[in-house]
Amino acid sequence: MSQGLRSLQGDARTASERPVPWPGRVRQCIARRRILQAGEHLFQIGEVGREAFVIRSGHLKSYRIHRDGEEQILGMHGPGDMLRCEALIDKPANCSAIALEIASIEVVDLSHQTQQSGASSEGMVSLVEGMYRELQRCTRLLYMDRHPADRRLAEFILDFSREEQQRGRRPLDLMLPFNRRDLARYLGLAPETLSRTFTRFQEQCVLSVDNREIRVLDYSALQSAAGGSQEA
Repeated sequence: MSQGLRSLQGDARTASERPVPWPGRVRQCIARRRILQAGEHLFQIGEVGREAFVIRSGHLKSYRIHRDGEEQILGMHGPGDMLRCEALIDKPANCSAIALEIASIEVVDLSHQTQQSGASSEGMVSLVEGMYRELQRCTRLLYMDRHPADRRLAEFILDFSREEQQRGRRPLDLMLPFNRRDLARYLGLAPETLSRTFTRFQEQCVLSVDNREIRVLDYSALQSAAGGSQEA
């Protein structure tokens, strides 16, 4: 086992539904909690309001439907991610967000932020942090779009693995919230191309794949497929 692989193993816990602790500076801004069932929308494009949302547990996808009816997946969002940051400047939702599984959502009341100046500065820091994470995600997606299929998939799995490690979960035993069709759309690949790429990684003993269950067998090889050594 390589040093990078051992460092990823850590003492991560296996509970896939364990919520991520949320910083105390945001708790005072929480208006309420929402529970979404799989397939239920958190919001839809064009909706207005003064609320942002923090994912406590579960996963959602954000997407848009184009005029030709094609769905474009903009992001996969998990515990700790913030959605609807544009509500901070009174803009309508620029996409829709739907739960991929049962999800717990914290609702951040932005009007409360502006009314209580004492709590506002700390709460705003958290909102900015959420927007920064979203900007990083969008930047990675634009960068990824320039690469061949093997590199796109490797980069996605590495990013998802690091996020799962940060959430206290096993970074080498992954349960993808996306189905294959959604993942292909997210990566900008044809489903057949994605399937062939998974098959290649399995034949090279880089990954073990069983539907949505992914096990990273050779982390170093996955890093190489992603274009070189990446920070674990």
